[in-house]
Amino acid sequence: MQQPFRFIISMVMVALLAAWCASISMAATADLLEALEQGTVWAEFRGTGDLGVDATIGRQRGSPDYVTIAPGTQFWAQAGGRQGQTTLGWVPIDLSGQAVVRLRIPTACTNINRPAPTPDDILFPEPCPDERMAVLCGLIQLNQYDLNVVQLAVWAVANNPTSRSIRRQLNEMVSEEVTSVENRREQGARLLDAAAALLERANLDPADFRMFR
Repeated sequence: MQQPFRFIISMVMVALLAAWCASISMAATADLLEALEQGTVWAEFRGTGDLGVDATIGRQRGSPDYVTIAPGTQFWAQAGGRQGQTTLGWVPIDLSGQAVVRLRIPTACTNINRPAPTPDDILFPEPCPDERMAVLCGLIQLNQYDLNVVQLAVWAVANNPTSRSIRRQLNEMVSEEVTSVENRREQGARLLDAAAALLERANLDPADFRMFR
């Protein structure tokens, strides 16, 4: 009788240890939005222009050691008429041993032709509003992609602009050193082709978006 009893006790202890380890792991790392909702961290976000959001994140009681910002996490400006910003890639933040962390979150614009948020604009984070955007942004490693290409792909998903409305943006993206009209068109076409290839990597069909028609 003692052997089965000891076995049962051992199994209970293993289960309790596993649950304890899991709780420690969950407490050590948290999604930023969840941590903000639970009040274990505080944060302030401000605009920096088209390609980033400045973040100040601080620990509260029960704070995790690490928080992550998921790809596609959306930032909206408090003031109306400004661009929204979507997070590019996974952003890990180490809070261990630090009361406050300051960093720049890499982002892309989600509202074509609107003015970019400035440091005077407070931004609010929300979950990604479009699963396609989350998948696309999850692919982004900033050292692998031209930011113009990333921006075109993000606009395609977020705003679905027409090919006509994207021409002015392409003209601004093409290097000023390219003076020939024909060469500028060729460079713009290459940017569009690269954006289409990036969308395909995210299992999205470029033909579904008007800027590629």
